Amino acid sequence: MEDFKKTHFALMDLTYTYLDDGFTIVATTDVPCHLFLRMSKKPPWKHVLPAYRRGLRLTGDIRFCFTVFEDNDQEEAGDTLQHTFIKGGWPFCEHRWFYFVGEIDGQTVVSETCIFEFHFPAPPPDPPPPMLRVFFALANNRTVEGSSVRWSSAHNAASGTILTNYDAPFFSLWAGSYLSGGLHYIYRSFLSFDTSTMPLTAKLVSAELSPHVYIKAGVSLLEPIHVTRGVQHDPVIPTDFGAQLPFTTSGGESHVPALGYQPITLNSYGLAFIEPGAISKFCLRGYVDLFDRNTTGGIRFLDHPTSTVRDKGLTLDHTLSCFETGLNSFPVGVSNLTSRPIALPSISW
Repeated sequence: MEDFKKTHFALMDLTYTYLDDGFTIVATTDVPCHLFLRMSKKPPWKHVLPAYRRGLRLTGDIRFCFTVFEDNDQEEAGDTLQHTFIKGGWPFCEHRWFYFVGEIDGQTVVSETCIFEFHFPAPPPDPPPPMLRVFFALANNRTVEGSSVRWSSAHNAASGTILTNYDAPFFSLWAGSYLSGGLHYIYRSFLSFDTSTMPLTAKLVSAELSPHVYIKAGVSLLEPIHVTRGVQHDPVIPTDFGAQLPFTTSGGESHVPALGYQPITLNSYGLAFIEPGAISKFCLRGYVDLFDRNTTGGIRFLDHPTSTVRDKGLTLDHTLSCFETGLNSFPVGVSNLTSRPIALPSISW
């Protein structure tokens, strides 16, 4: 009796991976054999052949045939269980049809597989160019101060004092700490930006937070100013000082080399602080406050005054999948904001 497995094979699995210009196709069979991938760029021709059933001539024997095709030999030598075919030079959006025929021990076998249709898709389109947008900051930016004769008491205080219009008419915002008159002073500055109109699909790539610094002391490469996630209320309340204490992951830092607009580049953690479709909150803290070091150093930067329209901006440069944006705190009373675009930092998405 003829050994069925020496004259037949069965296709058990078919997988494929994309190439830049085609596919790598891997077929798996139940017995070792040598396959050929018979491929055509034309759809199979469907026709019927006459057949006899109990003496009656019928025309319902449907056949599928390739009229123009090529046979592709597998990459592996000899009879194998896995059969690899590399088909490059495949134009975008072209359909091809194929099935498998084979040999066992060098002898053609009667088995054939079903017909497969593959389509090589076009690559995705290039992303659109970035767009520039400006968001104005909220009016609730405030600094909360903690103070005590002991560093630990000031640092770990559950509540603090909200600074008002220090350096009137501006709401001067402070970040850092200093020792004066036997008291330790710690300042945590809370910043909020309405990013609710940012697309939820935006993918943040880079960002800068740029306070307008007009006083700095004790800030250095070893003791920079840090950006952390803000957890403040709207409006800011005294207990936001203590609530901010456990949020010590730095989202970016700067040693503030000069006065004026000083960009603080956000790292991957800082990018996560930006909330598309919501309010983005930040807190500026000194190195010694963030890491509980009991030394001094800090900055002051300008916010909006009490009697004029606020003039702080969040500059966004974005596409559907990524964006660039910027955070800024501007002194108000400056009417020529548009003439100073260099002052607008950028956050990227």
